[in-house]
This record gives sequence, C-alpha cells and structure tokens, in this order.
Amino acid sequence: MVKRLFVIALICLPVSLFAAGKIYTWTDADGNVFYGDRPPQTVEAEEIAIQGKKPEPIVVTAELLAGQWFGQINGGGEAKFTFNSNGSISLIQTRADQSVYSYQGIWTIENTTVTVITEFSQSAARGGQLKRSVEPVQLTYTIIRFSDGQMDLISGDERFSLRKTN
Repeated sequence: MVKRLFVIALICLPVSLFAAGKIYTWTDADGNVFYGDRPPQTVEAEEIAIQGKKPEPIVVTAELLAGQWFGQINGGGEAKFTFNSNGSISLIQTRADQSVYSYQGIWTIENTTVTVITEFSQSAARGGQLKRSVEPVQLTYTIIRFSDGQMDLISGDERFSLRKTN
C-alpha cells in the first residue's frame, strides 16, 4: 500500500517541483509517507537527493589557471597552454592531421570564459611551410570542468581535456 502511494505521489508531483528546488519526504502518525516541496512545520521531514540536480558552479580564478596545461583535443591531437601570471599566454596545438598552430598573446578570464588576444600566430600544415601572421586573432574558450588540476575547455566544436603539469 505504501509503495502504491509512493508511486502515485511521484506521478502526481508536477515536473516544475523538480526544477524549482528541494523535495522532502515525511511520515504522518498513521505511517503514511508523503512527498512535497513544503512539508508541514509540525513534522520532521527529510530532503530527498534528486539525480540531475544542477551542478555546483565552476569557480576559476587567474591564480588557479596560471601555469602549464597539457592534454588532448577531441578528434585527435594535443594542446599545450601556458597561462603566465603576468597575463601573457603561449598556446601550441598539434592537430590530428599533424598541422601545428602556435599563438602568443595575452589572456583574461571572466567567470568561466577565457579570452585570448594573439600578438602573432604561426601555422604549418603537415610537411608545409610555416606561415606567420601579425594580425591579432581573438580566441574564446569556455571552461566546462575545473577541478583537481584538470580542466575541460570548449571553443567552437573543439574540446580540450587538459591536466596541469606544474
């Protein structure tokens, strides 16, 4: 009977309750189990952990980001980011086709967005000649995971999985 009440209660709960906040469970004096977002003040309620809850916000500061990061690019290839504490950056990407891109410039961070303005860039296709450009390029990376010396960045359709090396 209690299981049936539980299933009915879950079915009847509006979807907005799951999106809006916390869900509680409590039992009345007759042993009936209830679920809701606002338990009566006269009972002791327990919060239910809901899978799919909004993740904790990512907190990244310039101090935490400073240093060398090395890792993989989705689709193959490697990347090495060197975020210097003075605001300069060196970025080298070797793509799966063995083309190499190298950027030197400055970086800033706001929330989880890293913006790089290059002073120059170099590229070389596999076996091709080195091309150098002094035209500034703006690169934008969004940090989607940052913890324990690891981070994942995305820029366009590229994803970088990096580990801090120093």
